[in-house]
Amino acid sequence: MLKTLKRIIKLSGQYKKRVYWGLVFSILNTVFNCCSVLAILWVLKNIDKLTMEIVWQTVGILAIGLFGKILLRFLTNIFMTAAGYNIFTDKRLELGDKLKHAPMGYFSKKTLGRINNTITTNMATLENFTMMAVDNVVGGILQGLGISIFLMVFEWKIGVIAILGILLSTFSLSMIQKKSGSLSLARYNAVESVTNNVIEYIRGIAVIRSFGRGNASKLDETFDEFEKTSIDMEKEVLVPHGYFRATLEIFSGIIIMASAWMTYNGTMEFSYGMMFLVSGFIIYGQMELLANGAFIMEQIETAMDQMDETYNVPKLTGTQSVSKDNTNIEIKNVTFGYDSRVILDKVSAKIPAKSKCAIVGYSGSGKTTLCNLIVRFWDVQSGAITFGGKDIRSYAPDELLSHFSMVFQNVFLFNDTVENNIKFGCPNASHEQIVEVAKRARCHEFIEALPNGYNTIIGENGSSLSGGEKQRISIARALLKDAPVVILDEATSSVDPENECELMAAIAELTKGKTVISIAHRLNTVKNADQILVIDHGHIVQCGTHKELCNVDGVYKKFLDIRQSSAGWSIT
Repeated sequence: MLKTLKRIIKLSGQYKKRVYWGLVFSILNTVFNCCSVLAILWVLKNIDKLTMEIVWQTVGILAIGLFGKILLRFLTNIFMTAAGYNIFTDKRLELGDKLKHAPMGYFSKKTLGRINNTITTNMATLENFTMMAVDNVVGGILQGLGISIFLMVFEWKIGVIAILGILLSTFSLSMIQKKSGSLSLARYNAVESVTNNVIEYIRGIAVIRSFGRGNASKLDETFDEFEKTSIDMEKEVLVPHGYFRATLEIFSGIIIMASAWMTYNGTMEFSYGMMFLVSGFIIYGQMELLANGAFIMEQIETAMDQMDETYNVPKLTGTQSVSKDNTNIEIKNVTFGYDSRVILDKVSAKIPAKSKCAIVGYSGSGKTTLCNLIVRFWDVQSGAITFGGKDIRSYAPDELLSHFSMVFQNVFLFNDTVENNIKFGCPNASHEQIVEVAKRARCHEFIEALPNGYNTIIGENGSSLSGGEKQRISIARALLKDAPVVILDEATSSVDPENECELMAAIAELTKGKTVISIAHRLNTVKNADQILVIDHGHIVQCGTHKELCNVDGVYKKFLDIRQSSAGWSIT
């Protein structure tokens, strides 16, 4: 427990003083807990000459104790419990800041589950229970020791018995920690699995129903596993928790019996004997929370371990600014892969400023990976990519990305108004600027036809819009950003013929006077490119214009023949 307490204090950061003050108030609370015992002693000492003055003095002692406990409990909550919410608010923001600077390769499916579990379940556990556990553990021990020392002033033997009970009970606490610690990781893994599978089930509900798999057997198994690990944990700590409670109850009984025996033998004054009899019932009252505190401490320890693991986010480094005068891109002998699989192998190319470069190739050949490397979603494993004559790894990541606008095949829109989704490209843009780019992106008319126009909430990921409408809003967003380089990742591949004309006009507006890098399969998006890079099995196997490549036997011509037969392409 001491190790966990040290980690919690270290985790507190700038709020460390507030936690310390909370502990001070918890210690002072012990003093006022002794007031009830002192009041009983005062009455018993004056039982033979009881007057209203004595009665009011007793009431005063009790009132001071009550007021002190209420005030100190309030201060403990203000300084320590409330600090827990501040600490983990900052931790969430810190993690969010780290994720902003992480390479996109970090966000694998497994990592996403861990990140999600850290921000939700683990953080909630730490936020709600960390300070409560500290208060229960520290407060419980201090109260038990405080009252024991108080009793020792009047009769050292009773004080020693009380302290012995505290020491023996700690053996049970160590057993609780050991038992809960062995299963807490399994429980958190089960929670993570539940979170991932629930999200997967909700996202895939259409597929699940269409295949008649609505019984969600995988989800049921996940919930069953979570139930099993939770029950196993409770069972493991049941016996040591019983030992702990029994130890406290036994020593409470010993204190009562010893007090009665010493009073009966005349070795203790009657007033003291009665005080010790009452103390036997209250001395370990706060300590009963210690068992819960020890149990929670191990879960907190596991939650902090997983949080620390998630916080080890790799960071893209770089500090230099990008020159706006030179936007030439050069790819120099670049190699990149995932794990042991090589995606790009010694790839080289040049993309001059304000030129149009199309990238074509079979599925899985490395087209999107190359574009992701250019904008530094990942760092190359060997070779280099330069932008404006400098290695992109020397630039601050956000500074580099500010020079690129991207339109993806799968558009992501926020559950917000149409205007705010477009404004995401430039948060300070006025309504007039937004309307202007919407007109240029050929989406003003359908936006105006929405129930609340530009203030219409479009639902999660633009669920109330068609694919072509979402694509044009994403183009309006890119137009508003007005970056010198535009990357189109198969932006027209899934658009119906009715929307294609509008979309192509929007893309033409977006790419006017820009450097354009487009990944495409359709002929009309590549035939006017200044150069076409043909990628096959991780290599650039051909480079030239559409006309040049059509007259050469190779991957590009085969690619066009396949597209012509399967997708209705025609070469004129």
